[in-house]
Amino acid sequence: MYVILDKINNNISQFIMKIGLFPLNIVLFPESIYPLHIFEERYKKLLSECEDEGKEFGIVYANGNNILTIGCTAKVHKLIKKYDDGKMDVNVIGCRKFRINDIEEHSDGLLVGDTDYLNDIEEEIDEKLLDECLELYNFITNKIPVFRVSRTTKENLKDKTASYYFAQKSGLIAKQKQALLEMNSENLRLDFIRKHLDSIKPSVDKAVEVEKIIRNDGYLPPKEDK
Repeated sequence: MYVILDKINNNISQFIMKIGLFPLNIVLFPESIYPLHIFEERYKKLLSECEDEGKEFGIVYANGNNILTIGCTAKVHKLIKKYDDGKMDVNVIGCRKFRINDIEEHSDGLLVGDTDYLNDIEEEIDEKLLDECLELYNFITNKIPVFRVSRTTKENLKDKTASYYFAQKSGLIAKQKQALLEMNSENLRLDFIRKHLDSIKPSVDKAVEVEKIIRNDGYLPPKEDK
């Protein structure tokens, strides 16, 4: 029995879709890349079909038998390895946020959601807020030995959603990631990220705990070219 937890009201598109659902103990962001090992028959079939047809499926955060209503669609970005028994190692890429209105369970155990897509509100990006996030993000990611990366600039973020880029390697816990995903404003998300990074900045010189968190985030490092 899956319990739907209704969380917030977002801008909802009029386009309603039925998509196969993949409940996981992760939060996938649009534009982020995440590695998955697929071994259950229902998900081997789902991802094989989606890969062959270029379709999206839905990843939604699940805790035990409880799944949340807001998730992110995904596509197979790269097939890493396919085993003789049909198991797969794949990288998936986040596409669009969605809300689940209803769920049906197929005979093979696959959950299919009646969903609609969620849009951000239209707004101008707060450049000062973006600059503050960039400064904090660069400071923290370049201080931690296992995740030293080239300095991120606004040019690197061109055609990207900055908040989702930052969120992949900012040491957010699952509850924070889900809260960020559910926000329908880029400025709200940037403010959330800024406050979080500012709160962990004093600990960076010690670095050990922050390093552990960031190393275990799971997302593949965000890059200019995927």
